[in-house]
Amino acid sequence: MKNIYSELLELSRGNLAGVLITVVQKTGSGPADSGTKMLVYPDGSIIGTVGGGTIEKMAIEKAIVMVKNKENCLEEFTMNEPESAGTPTGMLCGGTATLFFEYFAPKNHLYIFGAGHVGKALAYHLRNLDYFVTVIDDRKDVLEKISGADEKILSSFETALENHDVAVNAYFVIATYQHKYDGLVLNRIYKSSWNPQYVGMVSSRSKQKILLDKLRTEVPDVNLENCFIPVGLDIGGGSPDEIALSIIAEIQAVRFGKTGGHLRG
Repeated sequence: MKNIYSELLELSRGNLAGVLITVVQKTGSGPADSGTKMLVYPDGSIIGTVGGGTIEKMAIEKAIVMVKNKENCLEEFTMNEPESAGTPTGMLCGGTATLFFEYFAPKNHLYIFGAGHVGKALAYHLRNLDYFVTVIDDRKDVLEKISGADEKILSSFETALENHDVAVNAYFVIATYQHKYDGLVLNRIYKSSWNPQYVGMVSSRSKQKILLDKLRTEVPDVNLENCFIPVGLDIGGGSPDEIALSIIAEIQAVRFGKTGGHLRG
């Protein structure tokens, strides 16, 4: 059975989206005491309780709206209390209950295929941004040198993420150590139901054509609007750290709907 506090830890890490509802005040004979908590997930599933009955049903419905709007709120509910201006529940037990709805936003998930020089630099520079970073490689010694990642997966590129719940609308950077693996990962992403927000690959322009032609052969109706090969904004430099900065800048531009131009203009 899931524990509400262990699930709260997952929410605080940005692994999940949800709303924590806390009874912050109660008057009369309401169904839940102050301090009672309930977690509500986007699909309406719950852990815990705020007393059951109509008030809990209404709280779940409101929490789902809070997830969509990415908001917090404080609301008083009344249970046949004439002097209360709170939201009526139709319950007859008397009193009021004030609930605090606290929204937990999931971090943006970013998957890096390849723990080499560029992958290592990416994980390092992303560590203070609000991304949940997963680095994937089949080389244990190289993967162990990665710092800043939230998750490291030792796996072949052919099978990586098969047993994982891959975040929808995530960001993907492909920087493996062989061209064949780059193409393999690229095709896997677009054949999947992952619905990527961004796919970038460290590549030359000549390699770009070869890989994209193969991808179009395997996925004829592929939409490459969110595919960036070669990856990164044209900001100059060629070291792994400089390449990582150009990639992160491009990801940020895509995420916030910007063009990457000069602010001066």
